[in-house]
Amino acid sequence: MSPGPPPFDDLVEADDPDRARLQQAHDLLVAAGAPPELPPSLESAPPEPKSILIPFPRRRYTAIAAVAVAASVLFGIGYAIGGRDSPDKPVQTIAMTGSAGASASIALLAPDEAGNWPMRLEISGLPALPAGQSYTLWLTRNGALAESCGSFVVGDGTTKVPLNAPYRLKKFDSWVIVQTGTTSPLLRSATI
Repeated sequence: MSPGPPPFDDLVEADDPDRARLQQAHDLLVAAGAPPELPPSLESAPPEPKSILIPFPRRRYTAIAAVAVAASVLFGIGYAIGGRDSPDKPVQTIAMTGSAGASASIALLAPDEAGNWPMRLEISGLPALPAGQSYTLWLTRNGALAESCGSFVVGDGTTKVPLNAPYRLKKFDSWVIVQTGTTSPLLRSATI
């Protein structure tokens, strides 16, 4: 049998402001009595349960499929990213020749839904002009300058310029390049 509870006055000092509340709690604990004794079967903790390992069959094909899916995704991403920078295929390439070894080619791309003919002009052999001066690509009709397709400047070597022809090309005879502000062709195509 266990000894009785210690006297309340030994636990709480007389001037404690919470003495009345603590006295009530102490009286309730004394009235409830001591907890029952622990049975001998619970004096030590029960053994820890053993874990059960559930084996999954090894699937060689799962790893192969995962690698194939990853390769397909990476290929698709590479194709999509790489395809952005690849230029459209020209529907026609027009050669231009001029004096003093100057040459050019126009890669005419498919027209858009509005009727614009985007193109890439690649030109070499023309001298660089002083600041503020440029060259212009023209469409001709009956041998005369008819419609401008844009102005550009050149540097050393080959210059590549994106231009546009928002016209019905069948109305014209040929392409020419002139120094802007003049009418004398420096380069000319054989036909449209």
